[in-house]
Order: sequence, then C-alpha cells, then structure tokens
Amino acid sequence: MPREIEPSVWRPDIGRIEVQLVAGTNAPPVLLERTPEVEWADHAFTSVLAASQRLADLLATLEAVGARYCVFGGWLRDMLAAHAYGTPGPRDVDVVVVDIGIDALIAALPADIRPTMFGGVQSAAEPVPFDIWPLHETFLIRKLSMPVSFGSLLQTADFNINAALYFPAQAGLASAILDAGMLNAIRRKCISFNASHLPFPIMQCSRLLAYSVKLNLDFDAAVIAFMREILRNSSNQAQIIEGLRRYQPRVADKAIAAILSIVGGGY
Repeated sequence: MPREIEPSVWRPDIGRIEVQLVAGTNAPPVLLERTPEVEWADHAFTSVLAASQRLADLLATLEAVGARYCVFGGWLRDMLAAHAYGTPGPRDVDVVVVDIGIDALIAALPADIRPTMFGGVQSAAEPVPFDIWPLHETFLIRKLSMPVSFGSLLQTADFNINAALYFPAQAGLASAILDAGMLNAIRRKCISFNASHLPFPIMQCSRLLAYSVKLNLDFDAAVIAFMREILRNSSNQAQIIEGLRRYQPRVADKAIAAILSIVGGGY
C-alpha cells in the first residue's frame, strides 16, 4: 500500500502558486446524452479500459465503494479532435473522483504513483498513464473556496478546449458529457480562456503553443495578448522553449517558431 506520499507533498501550499487573472468566459454547461459525441467517447473509453487492466481495476474499485468519477478535459478533447480532424488521439487520462478522501484513493492505487503540482497523484506507466484526484482537492476549488461540485470543476478548466467532463456509465446511470465550450471550441478551432484564474501562467503559455500545433487551433485575441505579455520577457521565453523541447520535435519546432510571430505582433 503506497503510504509514502505525505500530505505536505500531494497537497501543495496553494498560497505559493502563482495565479494570473484572465478574461475567462465560463459558458453555461450543457448535458449531452445519446449524442454522437457520447457514443464516440463510450467506444474510445471501452478501448482504453481494454488496454489497461490497472485502470479498469481502479475504476471498478471506485464504483464498488460508490465513488462517482468523471474524465476531465484532455482525454475527451483529443479524442473528439482526432475524430473530427484526424489529429493525434489521447495518450493519458485525467480522472476526478467525488466522495472519496485522498488516503482511500491512494490505498486503491498502484505503487508507482507520484504527486503532481496541482495536488493529485499520477501513474506514468504504459499503456495508459493517468492522473487522478478527489474533486474537493481540485486546485482552484480549494483556492477560491468554490462549492465542491462537477459544475465547479468545469469552471476551473483553464481553456475552452478543456471545458467538458465525460461520465462513463456508472451505477446504473447512462454515460454523458457535460460540455461548457469544448465542442464549440473544437468546431471553431479556436482557443479562448474558460477560467478567470490561471495558475502557472508561464507553463500555461507553453501548453497553449503545444495545443495550437497538435490540434491545429488558433487563439482568440485575449489569449494572444496574454501570450505576448508572457513571451516578451526573455527569461519567460527561455523557460517556455525549454518546456516545449519536451514535446515531440514536430510539435516543439513549430511551437517555438510561432513565438517570434506572437512577440512581433504578426500572429
């Protein structure tokens, strides 16, 4: 049982994490059931569980104790974009669990987990790496003292392309997607802010550049202005380039090339 993760490690001091205010939209969520998008997600998630017995066993354990969960953001985004445009499909899964504490969650996890900067835990093991955390430990829910709900979780999504939750069928409930802008963002192929509070702004700038290349997306004016402000600082720019070098060369090279255009006002 992996008890070596102390609370001070998996639950970071939120007062020490840099957060920047941005022009978030927080679109009202829409519940989708029995739509093509839900059917695509069901098919893709069934394949994920068939590929990863460890994740399938973990989710079965959560269901057995009545802890409902959702898949948050990136997995659903990449799956839908791949279906629509043939872009690279998802590699990992972010799972958020309600009605469970961190000790019980850690007890159900494999021994290779490690803490993440946002207060969850992560397994990097193939074939399906995953991050998982209790809903009430979500960084912005804690920092802003938001109600502990899936609606609040959607409001914490940094960008519109991440603002959706997928609920696999659980405890007799049908599968569903709770969408707060992701589907429209993928259709429009444009990234905008969802949350009004953006933690780790320098890291987020690196992620935005990578998203744009991987998914062939543009940025709205507010996002471009944010990135230009961050990138005009040479120290920030060096950190962002270093972060981008961790991506595949195809993504890294195109993302780094876009920096000059953004800083120079040509984007």
